[in-house]
Order: sequence, then structure tokens, then C-alpha cells
Amino acid sequence: MGLRDAVIKRTYLFPDRVSMEYLRGLNRRKLRPGEKSLPYAGYFYRELANIPIEDLERVNSGPVRHDRATPIQDRAALAETGYLEMETGYAVMPDGSGVAATLVKMPGVTPEMLDWWFNWHCLEDLRYAIWCPVAHYAVRAKDPARHLDDSGIPPASRIHGSVHYVTERIHTRFPQRIRIEFLSPEEFGIPEPGGDESRLARAICANVYLAGLGLPIAAFLHAVRVTGDGVEYRSRYWSGYLVRDGRPVRVKLPPVVDVMELARGTCIHSLMEYHNLASFLPEIYGEYGGKVEATLRK
Repeated sequence: MGLRDAVIKRTYLFPDRVSMEYLRGLNRRKLRPGEKSLPYAGYFYRELANIPIEDLERVNSGPVRHDRATPIQDRAALAETGYLEMETGYAVMPDGSGVAATLVKMPGVTPEMLDWWFNWHCLEDLRYAIWCPVAHYAVRAKDPARHLDDSGIPPASRIHGSVHYVTERIHTRFPQRIRIEFLSPEEFGIPEPGGDESRLARAICANVYLAGLGLPIAAFLHAVRVTGDGVEYRSRYWSGYLVRDGRPVRVKLPPVVDVMELARGTCIHSLMEYHNLASFLPEIYGEYGGKVEATLRK
């Protein structure tokens, strides 16, 4: 390993082997005075939810063979019943792009709760921070009004076409500002959810860029389906690709990006944030009655 690579490696957030003890010990940002009085501030101080040991072992076992991962060209397979060969893990594909996958069981969660969350959390920084307190910092919605109940847009559709600017740590120790451009399933080139919810109840799709520089990073898909006791949340992140006009487009990543480390870090980040969300979503949804009203931001 050269000096440059050694310096870059020191910026990575996750060690060669990750444990819940390490993840729970990651530092959190300090709450601002106005945030401490918000009614949901208590969620920020809760212990990070547990990640199943088998999922951590999948990450710690290293990358899987590329032929076990789902390429972005086959993304519509996530709309079908059954499971794909790699549901949790990461890989580098023959073209140099990366794939990260996670499957998170969410007992007691409904598709409607997820609709509410994706509209509610983007209206205030702390709402985003409680999602994953050790990695999330801030959020801005480009058009906050479209996420409110009085927008006239069905809750499941408000995310389509919206743009969020988030500050978070994915695989490095330093927070980065990221632009997320959400797409409809049709724009992402996958079947529309509905009908048989055991196949696809919701699909949350987006392209991801480094904000400011506008550099493309990845495309992602969250495929949600209903189970006997809640939902399961199946995610795929394809670094080095975007989706435009329903088709995947290969893009060049910044030269400092290590594709393998980005895929691995994305996998860990996804496990953290979605297991943590599952741990409190039914509770906070009940507190707000599933309503998305005017932001509390001052």
C-alpha cells in the first residue's frame, strides 16, 4: 500500500471488521439549542438498533463474487416474489461499478408508515438525524410544500420528482453533502407497485450526486413488500451508475473513490439506518397520527 492509499484508508469510517459495539460507539453530532426542545429529540439519544449478527458476518466476510450480485440491468427482478442470490452484501462488478444490497425485516411497519416517513423526515434536520444518529446530520427538501398533506399529492407519490439535500457519513469519517433526486418507478424502469403487495408494495428510487460539485455517484432502489408481520425492505445501491429515461447509464466516479470501500460502507450504512428506522417507526408514526403538517424549522 502506497502512502496515498494509506492516507485515504485512514479516512474510512469502518474498520476491517465491524461490530455493534463499534457502530454504537461512533460519535454523534451535537444538538443545537433549538433542537433539544423538539418533541422527538429523545429518539436521537436512543441506542442504535441491533443489526443481526448474520448480516454483520456477511459484511465481515468480504465481497461476494460479482455473479451473485444483481446488476442494475436486472433491477426489475426486485419486483418479483422470492429472493435473489445476494440480499445482503456487496460486490464489485466486471465493469468496475459497485453493488451493495441489504434486506431488513420491519415488524409492525406498513407501507403507509414508510410513505409518511419519507415525507415527514425531510422537513427538519433533527428528523433526519434520529433516523441514524451516528451518521445523519442534516436535510433540506428542495420543495418542502410538496411533502405536506395539504399539497394535494397522494402520500406515496410525493417523493417522485422531489430533490433532497442531505449531509451524512456513508463510508468516510467526514460528512458529505449529497443530492438525492427521486424518480418514479416508471422513470427508473421498473414495474409500478400495487396489486400483489407480496411482490412490490412500494418502490423508492433515486439518483445520487455529490452536492455542489454535481458529481454522479449512484442509483438506488428500495423495494418494499408486505409480509405476515410487517414489511421487508430490500435495498440495492449501484455505484457508478445513474438511471436516465428508464435506462441505466454508466458514469465515471471521482478518482479518489474506492469502489469496493464505497460498496462496503454503503452496505453497512444501509443496515444501520434501516434497522434503526424499523425500531421506532411505528411508535413515532402513531405519535403524529400519520400527518405531515407544516415544518417545525425556525
